[in-house]
Amino acid sequence: MKAFFTWAVDKARGGHPFWLNVFFKKTLPFNGPHGIRIVEMGNSLVRVLLPDRRRNKNHLNGMHACAMATACEFTSGLAVLERFNMEDYRLIMHRLEMDYHRRPSRGACESRAAIPQALEQEIRDELASSKDRASRFSMVSELFDSEGQRVATATVHWHVKPWDAVKFGRTS
Repeated sequence: MKAFFTWAVDKARGGHPFWLNVFFKKTLPFNGPHGIRIVEMGNSLVRVLLPDRRRNKNHLNGMHACAMATACEFTSGLAVLERFNMEDYRLIMHRLEMDYHRRPSRGACESRAAIPQALEQEIRDELASSKDRASRFSMVSELFDSEGQRVATATVHWHVKPWDAVKFGRTS
């Protein structure tokens, strides 16, 4: 399973996210019903698609706020994964803040996130110098509707730590 995941991440970074989508559909049961799909992962940018489907709708027939938040959190996590391999680091989201700017137009939405090189360097510096060998940081992901209008912004707070510094070790 671990070898397949590593292979699928490498394929996604190379422009072929199909197998990583298959992997996450099987291993992330909460995200499955939303139909969230990775469109791009690489070159420091991650993009995912949140489809316009009944399960993602609210009582007003618009995109549900929780579906939008899920897409933004997933995109942010993939951006962290893009820079920090899960074999080497424990990645934990510990807070999610959402700002909703406008109602999305009909159609699928796209979430985008990236870790700029300056932030990656800050994280690596903190990992090397902090007493607990952890880094706590936040990053932004944005959600755009089918017309390209920004409809939501997420600030996702992460806690990253090398596995060899984790007190209770790996769970799998």
